[in-house]
Amino acid sequence: MFILQKRIVILFFATVLLVASCSLPKETLQRVNTKTKETIDLPLEYANLFPPVVAKGWDDFYDTFDSYLTADIMKTQMGLSYEINNVQVWWCTPAARTHVQLDTATMIKDNSLLLGEWRAITNRTVTYYDSALIKEEKIIRSAQLVNENKTDDVLLLIDAQKCKLFNKAQGKTDYIRVFSKNYAVENKRYLLLYGLSKDGAAVAFIGIDKDGQLILNNYYVEERKVKGQYMIYEATMHQLVFKRVEK
Repeated sequence: MFILQKRIVILFFATVLLVASCSLPKETLQRVNTKTKETIDLPLEYANLFPPVVAKGWDDFYDTFDSYLTADIMKTQMGLSYEINNVQVWWCTPAARTHVQLDTATMIKDNSLLLGEWRAITNRTVTYYDSALIKEEKIIRSAQLVNENKTDDVLLLIDAQKCKLFNKAQGKTDYIRVFSKNYAVENKRYLLLYGLSKDGAAVAFIGIDKDGQLILNNYYVEERKVKGQYMIYEATMHQLVFKRVEK
């Protein structure tokens, strides 16, 4: 049950949830209603970077990501550690320091590229595991598709000041506004969503791939280890991939 509760916590949007009546602009609604909702299947490793599967290079690769972190990002990283049955556990959500991260090739070169209306074509949750056997100096990597939602219709509207997310569940006729928040893009790859202040902001990874698709990745991480024996590093990613709504 505790693990299930933590999995629920990974939902990035739950940290900024604002249940509200639909305020989707009529022009957007008209454009969306004239087009069929698309979905695409992507490889589990799509647009992510991973450390090499060798013990001696794992930490070095992981540490290279730290150079992108900013003071505002680090304020969001409040992890929790405890021990149970001789297993040391540490977890953090939302996580900006993970062993698997959004590919740096998707970094936002110009924030104006984000502006506009976006419609989700992929909405899924994937868990990545790196299991290290200490004495054998061996790492075993695996991935699991936890959930894929092909029924809900998710819209992301971004202007110069606000980032707004709308969702229409299967069988419903109206879009519900999930949130409307101020935002900032940090170091071309992190998205901060906040109210009056960045203190307590929600953080996710944001990028645009070579096909012009917008990627929004949120990670929950958990590390479980027994000193001198093994370590399991788990990163659960909630991923939304959007295609621009053409006018």
